Amino acid sequence: MTELKKTQDLSYIIKKYKIKKKAINFNFKEASKQLLKGNDNNNNRYNHYIHYYPGRIYPYIPFYILSLQDFSHLGGYLLDPFAGSGTILLESIMNPFVKRNALGVEINPLARLISKVKTTPIDLLKAKELIYDLKILYSQRTEISEYIPEYRNITLWFSSASIKKLSKLKYAIDNLDAPIKYKDFFWLCFSSIIRKVSKADPYIPPPVILKSEKYKDNPTKYRKLKQHLEEAENPNVWNTFEKSVNDNITKLNYIFEKIINRGIKAEIIWNDARDIKKAKLHKRGRFNKNIVEELAPNSVDIIFTSPPYLTAQKYIRTCKLELLWLGHDKEEINNLDKLSIGTERVSSQMDIRELGVISIDTLVKNTISKSKSRGLTVYLYFKDMLKVFEELNRILKREGYLILVVGDNKVLGEWISTYKLLSDAATNKGFKEILILKDKIRNRSMMTKRNGSGGLIKEEYVIILKKEA
Repeated sequence: MTELKKTQDLSYIIKKYKIKKKAINFNFKEASKQLLKGNDNNNNRYNHYIHYYPGRIYPYIPFYILSLQDFSHLGGYLLDPFAGSGTILLESIMNPFVKRNALGVEINPLARLISKVKTTPIDLLKAKELIYDLKILYSQRTEISEYIPEYRNITLWFSSASIKKLSKLKYAIDNLDAPIKYKDFFWLCFSSIIRKVSKADPYIPPPVILKSEKYKDNPTKYRKLKQHLEEAENPNVWNTFEKSVNDNITKLNYIFEKIINRGIKAEIIWNDARDIKKAKLHKRGRFNKNIVEELAPNSVDIIFTSPPYLTAQKYIRTCKLELLWLGHDKEEINNLDKLSIGTERVSSQMDIRELGVISIDTLVKNTISKSKSRGLTVYLYFKDMLKVFEELNRILKREGYLILVVGDNKVLGEWISTYKLLSDAATNKGFKEILILKDKIRNRSMMTKRNGSGGLIKEEYVIILKKEA
């Protein structure tokens, strides 16, 4: 067990916050380094990224918060109700100071797959051996039509050669004689190459067809994208897949060394944070819902999450091509999008009633006066989040903590203090605000561009709340 470099105590910062009554600037990366005695290897967060996923949380935030002595007595379960690609789950079970089991809830099957793979140790030497079996299956002549996604516009996104090769690879993984956790590892690597061998623009998260002419003002990028389109006509799918496998084995080797033999685990248990239950995750990020259990009241010590944003990131649509190749049809993907918190698919006939939070009701009223459609989106988002906070209050133990990581964004061109609105919503459902920290995102690759006029997120707010007795 790693030792803290110095005792960490939030009490001073909390006192400062009460006096200033505004978010305290904080550098989580630097604070994380100070927790360790010069052991930079323990501070390497790059290995989280085994698959692209939009709107990732900055790993140093959960690493630091979950290492604090203030929370060390809370060694029971951690819950992330918007688990995404599993950053918080992994930081919980990797934490060198406190051992905590972790539970995750996530609506996106691809994100569930990523979370499962990065938190479920496998024998990586065996994974390397299985590559040979996969290549034999991939090289076989077989009927592959059933492995092509049922999507009428698929030839818009993929060349005939790419479709054939991806289908052969899908056949190989599906017919591999190996336990589910190994096949899920290969499904993840398969998913990670879908965009790389497609005709989609690699610089725009929600897939759009690449038009390289748009980039003529940038000669280097233009040449790169022209080459991308040429290669997409007849991509080397196997080599791209094998590289993804080897890269991810290297990253997972680092992760598994940290979590194996710790006697704790992370599980994705459900898909809806508004009504949390417990089911077993089966294969390719799908649940087996033959047996569903209630998640007991007062059963978790810490809830730590980064909720969807107001005017949300297009999480489902961004993953559309990957979800199609993983076996989800167009109707299923559309339903996932409609059910997502922050969706823009809102009925114009929806009844609007006051939600009982002055700051939110004021925003909804002002937004509707300018744009009914955007006002309805804002209203549904906060209505759903109030349901979430009510459910989280039910599940969290007395004296337990709710920690939210939130970025502000724009609504109709105006910046909205989303972090404060969500804090108000949580307070309305029985939580007490303890502290708000603000961290500037210093790495541009971590900055998050929200859809439409959502704005570029340059800062993260960390809200620490406590369940009142």
